[in-house]
Amino acid sequence: MHQPDRFSRRDFLLGSTALLAAAGCRPPAPPRTAPGTSPRFEPATERTFPLLEVSGPPYAIGRAVGERFAPQIRAALSPEIKSWRELRSFANAQPALLEPFLAAARKHAPSVLEELRGWAEGSGVPLRDLLVLNHKGELGSLRDAHVRPGRTCAIERAAGCSTIVVRSGGRTIWAHNEDGEGAYAPHMFLLRVRPEGKPAFICCSYPCLLPGNAPWVNERGVIMTTNFIHTAEVRAAGVGRYLLDRLTMEAASFDEAVRVATHPERAYGFHHVIASAREGKICSVEATPSALARKDLGDGIFLHTNHLIHEGVADATQDPEYVQRSSMTRWRVLAAWRRAASAASATAAEVVRVLSSHEGKPYSPCRHPEGEIAGATLLTAVFELRAGEPAREMLVYRNQPCGGRVERYAI
Repeated sequence: MHQPDRFSRRDFLLGSTALLAAAGCRPPAPPRTAPGTSPRFEPATERTFPLLEVSGPPYAIGRAVGERFAPQIRAALSPEIKSWRELRSFANAQPALLEPFLAAARKHAPSVLEELRGWAEGSGVPLRDLLVLNHKGELGSLRDAHVRPGRTCAIERAAGCSTIVVRSGGRTIWAHNEDGEGAYAPHMFLLRVRPEGKPAFICCSYPCLLPGNAPWVNERGVIMTTNFIHTAEVRAAGVGRYLLDRLTMEAASFDEAVRVATHPERAYGFHHVIASAREGKICSVEATPSALARKDLGDGIFLHTNHLIHEGVADATQDPEYVQRSSMTRWRVLAAWRRAASAASATAAEVVRVLSSHEGKPYSPCRHPEGEIAGATLLTAVFELRAGEPAREMLVYRNQPCGGRVERYAI
């Protein structure tokens, strides 16, 4: 079992002086790349991600994460990453665009803002940069409407995720490929967090985004994975999707998690698979700022990539090129397997093999960067659940599942 770093409030206080002194130092410059491209993808060779254990109030948690993973956070905000450079340039050129989102966050998610402030001060990066990146879907869609009318993403860089849920006779196998910017791959990490007065959780985490977007499970048995949806609609005074994800982690029950995920003032579209191991419930939620659809999952095989499929939201405006080239390519691979598979006999190993497929590359379920296609599978999470029983462990594959670098984490 991987041994975590532990960081309590006492550790935070004892280590603050030295770390604050270092906060203003610039990290080593990343390797130079050709103009207009992202840093080269370098898959990790280690079996596991680094894991930090931390407890306390929101700011102290964020500060500990920022201090421990400052190099990773700074690398994720490198100007060498084209997608970040373009987003930051747009946000800085129109700074007023961020203000309505911040007002909504102060009203509905003040604790999340405090945690993010800790990330910023612990890592020594500007808080505004983290705020911009944690509203990248919302701001990116506004930018694309301005500079690329009719499109909502840059197809050569946009990544997505692939999800499979198999249910039969009270047994659930749930596996999720978390895809994202390939440059993040060496910098992902895990957190085991015990917030004051809230359920403890273990999660996978991006080096620059609030916890909650990547797979997680909390001590009440609530579990969630997400799939990015490239919708055109943005509620400019709404709550950012990453902030809602972080709030969902604090849910004490399945119903509470669904309520948070379907917040009536959400700013942008998203897809969530939410489950309660103890309650034996699992559902798929597709939400946009103006519509939502929930599908409770029964026996059978459920699939999701990165386009809307549920009645009532599937007609929302999405980027047709992205849907056809990226999301539908992976969907067709998974759907072909589903037609030949049996929910009653499927195994977790079989599901991971499907998510390891390179058919349709570079938009295959198991994604590797190729040329200008910078998206990559950053990790794979697997849960095996029994109705009425607590979730016992989360399996995490580092980077692509085809590499077989996997570790079990007790819940």
